[in-house]
Amino acid sequence: MEYNIGVGKSTNPETCVQEATAKFRKPKLILFFSPVENFDKYTEIMHQKFPESICMGATSIAMFSQDGAEKNVLKTVGIESGIKCSADVLEDVDKYPIKYVERVKRCVDEVRDTKNTICLEFTTALLCAEESVLSALNTVLLDKGIPVFGGTADDGGTATGTKVSLNGRVCERSSVFAIIHNESGAIKIFRENIYKPVTGNVLTATKADGQKRTVFEYNHQPAAKIFAKELGVSESQITNYFDTNPLGRVVGNELYITANCAMAGSQGVTYHARIYNNSKVMVLGPDNYKETIAQTMQQIKQAVPRPAFSIMCHCLARTLLFDGDGYLTEYAKTMSSVLGNYIGFSGYGEQSGEQHFNQTMTVAVFE
Repeated sequence: MEYNIGVGKSTNPETCVQEATAKFRKPKLILFFSPVENFDKYTEIMHQKFPESICMGATSIAMFSQDGAEKNVLKTVGIESGIKCSADVLEDVDKYPIKYVERVKRCVDEVRDTKNTICLEFTTALLCAEESVLSALNTVLLDKGIPVFGGTADDGGTATGTKVSLNGRVCERSSVFAIIHNESGAIKIFRENIYKPVTGNVLTATKADGQKRTVFEYNHQPAAKIFAKELGVSESQITNYFDTNPLGRVVGNELYITANCAMAGSQGVTYHARIYNNSKVMVLGPDNYKETIAQTMQQIKQAVPRPAFSIMCHCLARTLLFDGDGYLTEYAKTMSSVLGNYIGFSGYGEQSGEQHFNQTMTVAVFE
């Protein structure tokens, strides 16, 4: 693969785009991340400058590369060769993204090669729509053997509105996606969980509203009561543990993190991912994240000893945790030792395969 990663730091949008894309020639695919401020301008200017390139972006509080984690910048990558790609948008994701499934089929047909291929997607947040997006994409992609990989845009935790864009258009209530084929090798997806079960007890959701991401009962008892019992605290205290003690949804042998959101009445809990009736979950607590990261790095190194390029999706909750510990920039630089040169962004959620989850790092590594 031939590509260039750039960063723009100017407060002037045109100058910032010029800085970030100074080394670009005729990229097949441009990915970019920036804060909400000036995102619309970046989208417009980038497309005007590279009208023949697929140009796909998302808002974020922090942008990652081998140079570290940076805020209040525009970070870009322009991939010049080594890939085939096609892109489009799913609209109305909070209502009926399945309506636009023909766009997914068209993109797959344009790329043609389904081996060593992924679907990269960025989705707007705060719509409870990620699962619907995955369902629409996988209607086509599962049969093709093309895994979905991506993340939910963020706005720095302000919950004022996130944005994604494609080819000069800022898309609201949408998911932008690109089918990407690696011409030189495989694309392997990794997922990292820095939490561990608190008690090991497996709970069953016995009264849940999946669409509203709310659980009222576990094991036929009030959700708040069970959550408090697992943590050994009073029910009045449980919101103090929402950030540090997410749930882990048990799917086969895998554990997918689901972040707590808020109380639903006095006994229910809402989440940032869907939990359905009969779902199996465990209450989680912090693990030694530096040890976990070292294990992840070893796993990636063994699986892809010579990476060409990587794309990382990093949850906002992890970003804030590492930043608070003064570890965020060190983490970003350290990961480059196994990811090679890479680009990443912080988001409200992560997606891989058929699952939407939270408080996780997931990365696609190109051989």
